[in-house]
Amino acid sequence: MSKKAEADDRGRIVIPSEIREKHGDRYRVVELDDRVELIPLKDDPIEGFREAVGDAFDEKSIAEIKREAREGAHENALRDGSDSE
Repeated sequence: MSKKAEADDRGRIVIPSEIREKHGDRYRVVELDDRVELIPLKDDPIEGFREAVGDAFDEKSIAEIKREAREGAHENALRDGSDSE
């Protein structure tokens, strides 16, 4: 589906009702080099995360996912820091 929308004098764009009914009222605005995209946000962000990554984290709690992400970021930072010396 493609619809045309224009910003009003305050920069607001109205999302057509058919699209809101299908995808909801909350969106992330993503600016890319050649366009802007609206990504629908789920009411439950964890549900949206799990849908985005498939079954990669089915057996893990949110606390485990966060801990592993922090550990990975820390390791990357240490590795990147040692590469610059």
